[in-house]
Amino acid sequence: MSTNDSYLKFCCVMTGLSYPLMQSSSEQSAKNTKKYTGALLIIMLIWFFIGYSFATRYLHLSIYGGILGGLVMSFIILQIERIIILSHNISLGGKIFRIILGLVMAVLGAMILDQITFKDDIELRKSQVLSERVDNAIKLSEKDIKFQVAEIDSMLSSSNERMFYLSDELQRRPVIVTKQTSGSVTKDSLGNNVNTTKSITTSVVDNPLKIEFEFLQKQVQELNAKKFDLMKSSTELRVKKEDELKASTGFLDELQLLKEVVASSWLGLCVYLLFMFFFLALELFILIMKASDKQSDYDKLIDHQVAVRIEMIKQLNS
Repeated sequence: MSTNDSYLKFCCVMTGLSYPLMQSSSEQSAKNTKKYTGALLIIMLIWFFIGYSFATRYLHLSIYGGILGGLVMSFIILQIERIIILSHNISLGGKIFRIILGLVMAVLGAMILDQITFKDDIELRKSQVLSERVDNAIKLSEKDIKFQVAEIDSMLSSSNERMFYLSDELQRRPVIVTKQTSGSVTKDSLGNNVNTTKSITTSVVDNPLKIEFEFLQKQVQELNAKKFDLMKSSTELRVKKEDELKASTGFLDELQLLKEVVASSWLGLCVYLLFMFFFLALELFILIMKASDKQSDYDKLIDHQVAVRIEMIKQLNS
């Protein structure tokens, strides 16, 4: 079997046409089959990429899951296009239905491919929207934390002022010196004072304000530690909420973001429309070729077989 015959057989397998009948047909029929196969392979390849991207990006499947998703999508496209190729005479209703189906698939394909194309723009918009959602989600918690921090700041301010005053006092009087005077009197037999002696006792003690100063120092350290913990909890709360919202972002969320990105620029709208018309043209490619091609000898062979079978059935019935 030559290479040309092998490729023709492959084209018949892809399109569902009969290879034995195709061998008996003219070169024009073979060219039509190869033409349909080329268009079919292009459409299947693009939808394989779309299926793979959708499965890995939104269904969060692995690479193998993405390949399986791409193959399933390609198989569906193959069956849809085969129906058109194998249709001998496509009715008006069939054409209208295929056009509607092609339009729907073109819009879906354009949306998925645009989400990949505008990925960086969507991520930028997502970060802005995410920040707004996080602010709304933790508004009450942050308000409570800010209230507690404000109370701590007020206490710290009061304690620091008192500490500055005590520090000045302790620098001027680190210790307190007290003097106690005691005396003794010697009297004679008549009761007169003969000798008087005085003694002065000096005592040095720490300023009692030092105890208050040390207490305030400890209190300020505790308040600062509590304030740090509150600020840390506020940051952790924001990060946790961001992670939760990022994990819950889905296909519809990104569609909404895509709409905002596309609507914000006429250039983005033009790119989206170009993708949509490109997919629509691909989806209707085989339908238009099938409708515009004249009846080939392959079709006439099928008509002849049908006529022969009908005649045989009539003879059997008679």
